[in-house]
Amino acid sequence: MHDEEGADARPIDARILAVYDELTASERRLASVVMEERNSLSSFTAGELAARANISNATAARFFRRLGYNSYNDAKLHARQGRDWGSPLYELTGIGKKRLAPGDFGLHIAQDLQNLTQTAEMLSEESLEAAARILVGARRIWVVGFRNSMVLASYARGLLIHIKDDVQLLPLAGMSMGEELASVRPDDALLVFGFRRRPVILREVMAVVREIGAPSVLIADMTAARTAQLATVTLRCHNRGHSLFDSYVAPMSVINYLCSMVGQSLGEPAIERLGQIERLHERLDPLVVPGQGKRSPKE
Repeated sequence: MHDEEGADARPIDARILAVYDELTASERRLASVVMEERNSLSSFTAGELAARANISNATAARFFRRLGYNSYNDAKLHARQGRDWGSPLYELTGIGKKRLAPGDFGLHIAQDLQNLTQTAEMLSEESLEAAARILVGARRIWVVGFRNSMVLASYARGLLIHIKDDVQLLPLAGMSMGEELASVRPDDALLVFGFRRRPVILREVMAVVREIGAPSVLIADMTAARTAQLATVTLRCHNRGHSLFDSYVAPMSVINYLCSMVGQSLGEPAIERLGQIERLHERLDPLVVPGQGKRSPKE
């Protein structure tokens, strides 16, 4: 996205995501620091950011030039836009004022396909297997998500409850987190969904669970920084949307794959639970007869 004079008008978050796959390990550390502090960059010097990322000042200078800025001071002048990236209000009324036009549905699908491809290229089998091992070995799984992430958490819980006998969704409607977190044990596991925008309470929940000694799996977008530092395993997904809203196609696919891995790893216990669930379906819904469709309530 460029303004009328040809200058790059994208916020710093979008610039980082556009080149993230090309960044070195040290540059990615700085990217995490910048994305976490994007709303208060003006309070930091370039040297302070470099120190927090444990990199040299020269590396930091190259990083900001890679993003298309003339200098770090130039980046600070544009950083305010980053507060709104990912907001439907920004996407609808911000720079560019997007208008959906004929053919945009194809572009919408193309963006989803790109998100899936980039996520697949980025996630390693080792990290997926590590996440699956945590969930398989847990006495109880606590699934947590706020805002849009709550939908993803509900989907994950709906899959896991088919194969594990103790999967809890947080937060429960009308309840505070304290009562639930008091029940977490070191042999439990936390499955966290941390997509923008993440409330402060999410980090506190993860910090409490970490202090208890239970491992956690975080599924998040590319901007997660401090939350990722609290997780045992982090699975990042590309989720940039073509128009107003972020896309959750990639995280939904990762959830499906991860839960399938857990079921396969559990083996016979998962099969037995699925069988029990099917028998209960037949008992609780007498109108359904396997292989025969519906039958009359009088029969």
